[in-house]
Amino acid sequence: MVVDEATGEVVEKKKEERVNHAFDGKGFTLEGHGAEISNYALNLSGTEWDVIDWMKQGGGCAHPVRLDPVDVAPVLCSSPNTIKSSVARLLKLHILLRIGGPRSATYQLNPRRFWEGSGQDHVKAFARLDPPAIKPDAKALVTALKAAQKATSTAREAEEAAHEAQEAAPGSKLATKTRATADATRASALLALQTAHNLGAELPLNLRRYLQEVTK
Repeated sequence: MVVDEATGEVVEKKKEERVNHAFDGKGFTLEGHGAEISNYALNLSGTEWDVIDWMKQGGGCAHPVRLDPVDVAPVLCSSPNTIKSSVARLLKLHILLRIGGPRSATYQLNPRRFWEGSGQDHVKAFARLDPPAIKPDAKALVTALKAAQKATSTAREAEEAAHEAQEAAPGSKLATKTRATADATRASALLALQTAHNLGAELPLNLRRYLQEVTK
């Protein structure tokens, strides 16, 4: 506390020291956002999303839980082999962490992305698990490149349509509308290209040229 030395009066109480952590809180599930790869960019299957949700519902954000495909499959209306494949991919992506040896069926969700509990416990989980960053696999990269190719092609077509409309009827409603469409599709293409780049995909020459054209 801060005390007036002349009068002995308490001027200000010292604030309680807290862990300097953005995820400080208690009793909630947090899904991380930021510099790491977003979940939606990883092209997760429906079953993979179901496994994540099952882990969250079962306390797998803050604590290790046992996940046996034979037991979980009926709950998720799936087959044990599909659950097993989904778990394998989530492990590869580092969304799931295996707790124990290579044959262990105990897992925890990566606290970099999913967490439930206080900030102090979160910091301890990081120190204990040393979780790796989310890492995209080949499926995610291929999907991102396909999306970027499609978005770029659509943007080029929209730009040509806008140019033709402006030449045919300068300042008309059609020209204005097609220009707005071209601007919107260009923004979508840039977003798709940025997503592919953030995932670590190697952009082919045509996409790199388009990127140079619209950003110069």
